[in-house]
Amino acid sequence: MGAESDAQHDRLIEGLAASIREKGLARTQLSDIVRHARASRRTFYNHFPDKDSCFVELQDKVSREALAEVAAAIDPDAPPGEQIDQGVDAYLAALAADPALTVTFYKPGLSEHVVRAQTESVESYAQLIAGISEANAKRDPSLTPLSVTQAFLLVSGLAHTIGRALDRGDDLIDTGEEIKGVLKAVMATRAPAATRLR
Repeated sequence: MGAESDAQHDRLIEGLAASIREKGLARTQLSDIVRHARASRRTFYNHFPDKDSCFVELQDKVSREALAEVAAAIDPDAPPGEQIDQGVDAYLAALAADPALTVTFYKPGLSEHVVRAQTESVESYAQLIAGISEANAKRDPSLTPLSVTQAFLLVSGLAHTIGRALDRGDDLIDTGEEIKGVLKAVMATRAPAATRLR
């Protein structure tokens, strides 16, 4: 894509985000997206086959930005417990920054295409946690690093817990403290190396 096409693409993604904030994903129509993006239907279809495809790119963009914020917030030289506090706080701050989008990403009933993209996002966070865990284990031989599979289990559980909290109207800060407690307990556990998964 050229610069102008890239700009159109980004405006359409932002147009979808603006409409979600205004009326939610389910009620958003193509006309809403192009109105917010100041584009035509033809332009939309030059970039996306449907609303779901646009939503997947929006979700991917938001997820990558949040992941970058989490990674930047974690001090690689800090003790594991502090790293967990830093990472969870940064993640929840990213979610709280755009509550309308956050609620949408955690709503059930999304298409298979969207759910697959969400799984890929969880995989990215799992790789980050596994990498941090491995670095900590190199500094402290009493720790056994988490595999990507074990980290994926933690992250997917975290995601469902946040979705539950949003659905119930629970305070995300309180939920964050619970998440930190679980992560710290897991990261402090020395599991036999033979039980680790890849």
